[in-house]
Amino acid sequence: MVNIPLLRAPGPDATFAYRHGMPITVHAFLSDTSNVAALLPSRQHVLNLCRDRYRFTVAFAAALLKRQITLLPPNYTPELVQQLNERHADVYCVVDSADDAPATMEIVHFPDFRGCERSGIELNAVPQVPAAQTAAYVFTSGSTRQPVPHRKSWGGLVKSGMAELERLQFDPDSGAAIVGTVPPQHMYGLESTVLIAMHGGLAIVAERPF
Repeated sequence: MVNIPLLRAPGPDATFAYRHGMPITVHAFLSDTSNVAALLPSRQHVLNLCRDRYRFTVAFAAALLKRQITLLPPNYTPELVQQLNERHADVYCVVDSADDAPATMEIVHFPDFRGCERSGIELNAVPQVPAAQTAAYVFTSGSTRQPVPHRKSWGGLVKSGMAELERLQFDPDSGAAIVGTVPPQHMYGLESTVLIAMHGGLAIVAERPF
């Protein structure tokens, strides 16, 4: 079985993200991911509605560690949420804003880590994820019928993100950060920010610029 690390980074003290103008290290990201994974229920499917891009990435990575599949539908209307409930009876939702919590789904609120001790995780102990593991279901827009899910493996997602990084000619060692305007729940937003941060060495900015 081929495994791919959860992330690749130059070192534990490298900057993984910026949130409210403050740097978050690779070590802190791994620790936050481990802590969130411990809070997630034992389910197979998760709807990640975190608005904060860093929190989305932590919840996405935590779901990977739990062998859970992140659902990425084209919208979050009550009708589509109901369809997700009917198709995936075990689905739950992670939110960082109470305003986004679907009324008909089990909710996990992203924890507030301010002032909390982050557990010690060494960079050489970065978790390995099977390349063939299903990481997400990306849904079609549903403009002509019900949205259709398309399976995305962890290996396939990493490959797509790295191809984009190469195409854009980013230097992973530049110390640059990337600002995303497309939500991470969108496939392009996932590839161009979340995956590039996890495997391309560029830091992500948590807040959307507008």
